[in-house]
Amino acid sequence: MVQQVSSLEQIILSKVLEVLHREGGIELHTELRNEGLDSIKTIELIVNLEIEFDIQIDDQDLLIENFSSIYKISELLTNTYGLQQ
Repeated sequence: MVQQVSSLEQIILSKVLEVLHREGGIELHTELRNEGLDSIKTIELIVNLEIEFDIQIDDQDLLIENFSSIYKISELLTNTYGLQQ
């Protein structure tokens, strides 16, 4: 089954791959911690997303589960910060 990837998810994926120094192999629901996204890389990812989308992610949203997969990050940015898919 081929997953449809929105433009928002594609941007998030590119930022994740950049932080992990990877070229691919990550799906929407892949557990990012299993792919090497540790606490330091998560901070780097958050900063990159804030710059890319010109937002400030609130401290209350800085939860591991919100950054566990491309899909969860996309949900957070769409539902909480109003970004469009």
